[in-house]
Amino acid sequence: MQVQPHSPPQLLADYAARPDRYDELCQRIGSVVVLRPHWRDFFHGLAAMPAAETAARREALRRQIHENGITYNVYADPRGFERPWELDLLPYILPAAEWAQIEAAVLQRATLFNRILADLYGEQNLLQQGLIPPALIYGHSGFLRPLVGARPPRDLFLHLYAVDLARSPDGRWWVVADRTQAPSGAGYALENRGVVARALPELYRAAGVQPLVPFFETFRDGLAALAPEDGGEEKGPGRAGDGDAPLIVVLTPGPYNETYFEHAFLAREMGFPLVEGQDLTVRDEKVFLRTLEGLRRVHVILRRVDDIWCDPLELRDDSALGVAGLVAAVRAGQVAVANALGSGILETGALLGYLPRLAEHLLGQKLRMPSVATWWCGEKAACDYTLKHLRELVVKPAYPTVGAGPLFCRDLPAAELDALAARIAARPFEFVAQEMVNISQAPVLAIENGPAAGLVARNIGLRVFAAVGPDGFRVMPGGLVRVAPETDMRVVSMQHGGGSKDAWVLSGPAETARPSRRPAVPGQIALRERSLAAPGLASRVAESFFWLGRYSERADGAARLGRETLGRLGGLAVLDHVGPAAGEAAAQADSPT
Repeated sequence: MQVQPHSPPQLLADYAARPDRYDELCQRIGSVVVLRPHWRDFFHGLAAMPAAETAARREALRRQIHENGITYNVYADPRGFERPWELDLLPYILPAAEWAQIEAAVLQRATLFNRILADLYGEQNLLQQGLIPPALIYGHSGFLRPLVGARPPRDLFLHLYAVDLARSPDGRWWVVADRTQAPSGAGYALENRGVVARALPELYRAAGVQPLVPFFETFRDGLAALAPEDGGEEKGPGRAGDGDAPLIVVLTPGPYNETYFEHAFLAREMGFPLVEGQDLTVRDEKVFLRTLEGLRRVHVILRRVDDIWCDPLELRDDSALGVAGLVAAVRAGQVAVANALGSGILETGALLGYLPRLAEHLLGQKLRMPSVATWWCGEKAACDYTLKHLRELVVKPAYPTVGAGPLFCRDLPAAELDALAARIAARPFEFVAQEMVNISQAPVLAIENGPAAGLVARNIGLRVFAAVGPDGFRVMPGGLVRVAPETDMRVVSMQHGGGSKDAWVLSGPAETARPSRRPAVPGQIALRERSLAAPGLASRVAESFFWLGRYSERADGAARLGRETLGRLGGLAVLDHVGPAAGEAAAQADSPT
C-alpha cells in the first residue's frame, strides 16, 4: 500500500484501508493512501519509536492494568470470570472541529431525553398527542407505573447519559443506541486515560488532549446539588455525625456484576461510599446507611442497579439487590436517585424513529445527529417494510431481553430467516429493525510474539457521555472507544471479547486548558477542598472485616498446629521442646562415648 506522507513500512505493512468503510487513520485518494491531518503528528511520533521500545511500552501498559486490577466480568468466559481489561496502546484521535459537532448533538440529545422522561412520568402529553405510540410505552416493562407523578429534584430525570455512535462509510456520525438507565463505561474511560497517558507521556503532552477530570468534577458537584432542601438536617432515628454536607452513595449490585470494577473505581475517585442494597434501609420515607456509629441519612444515590431491581416492595418482589421502600422515599422527595427510577424506558431502539418529531415539538430544533434508520414493527407500515426488506436489515428486540442480541439477516440461512419472519408477523411489537451500516475502522497495534508489531484495522464504536452539573449538562471530551477483537466482526461489545481505546479530543487553537483544583496526573480526580460527609464504616463491611479476621486467626492456628504435627511425626522436634540443659544431657546420653 502506497502511503503519503512517508511512513515506515513496518507499521503499515499489514494495514488495509478498505473502500467500503470509513478509515479513521487514513483516506484513499486514487491509488494513494494519505494520513488524515489530525493523526500525522502522533503517527510520526510513534513511527520514530524503535520497535523494541513500542513493545516495552505495551508491556508496561499491560502491567499497569494488572497492578490496578482493572477487570471486566464476562459471564461463562473460559478464561475466568474476572477478565483483565483489554486496552490498546494506540489512542483514538478526534480533531476539535469535529468534536464540537458531536458535543452539540449529545447535549441536545440529553436535554431532549430529559424532557421526554418528564412528560412520560408527568402530564403524558406526548402519548395523548400521538407523538409516541402509547402501546410502545405501556407495553414496556421498563415503564414504572408507581413512579408516575413523582418529581425529582430540579426536574432532572437524567443525570448521566451515554450514547453509542458509529460512523458510516461516508464519514457521517449516526446514533446506534442510547443508554439512560445506569450507563457504564465512564469510569473505564477515565482509567484508560491514566494508563495510556503514562505509557505514552511525550506523545500525550505533544498532542494537546482535552482533559477528562473536569467532567467528573462537574458530575460530582451536580450530584451534590440534588440533595433535598433539608439535606443539612439530620432528622429521624440514629443520627450520626454533624450532617454538614449531603451524603452520596454508589449503589452496586455487587462484585458479580460485569462492571463492578468501575463501580468501585468511581466510588473511590469521587469520594462516595460504595454500598449494596443490604447496606441501606428506609425509615419514615428517608433512606439511611447502616454504619457502626448508627444510621446515617443518605441524600443522593448514584445507582448502578437496573430499575426493576431497586425496590422489592413496589417493583420486582424477588429482588435481593434493591432497598425496600426506596420508591416511597423517592415519591416523598426525601432522596434523589441518579438516574431517576424508570429512565430505562428510553433505552428501547423502537423510540429512535420518533425522535426527529419529538425534537421539533419539545425543543423547537431539528435533531443535530440522526439515528440509524429504525422501524418499530408495532406499526403496520413499519412491519410490512421490515418483512419485505428483511434480508437487508438488522433485527433487535424492542424490549430488554436477557441474552438476546442483534440478528444480521443477510447472514441467516433461508430457513432461519423464514422462522424470524414468522415470529415478527406473530408478535410484531416485540421487534425493531434497523438499517445495517458498515461502521468505521481504526488502527490497533497488532498482537505478535515478536517486537516488530505493526498496525491492523479493527471496527470501532464510540460511546459518549453527558453528565448534569450545577449549570446543566456537560459532555466528556472523548468517551469510551470499543474495539472489535477480530477483522470484520460486526458486533463491537465487551461481552463478545472486545477491547477498548483511549479517546483523545485535540484542543482547538483558541482553547486553553481548564484549571483544575490541584495538579493531578492524567485521569485522577482532584479531591474537593470541602469534602463530602464521611459516612463511617458500613456495618456490612465491618462484619466482613470481623469474619475475615476471625477466619485468618483460625487459618493461622491451623497452620501452626499442622507444622507442629508434621514435625513431631517426622521426629524433628524433640530438641525444640526440652530445656537447653536437658537437651545437652540428652545429647550426651546418646553419645557413643
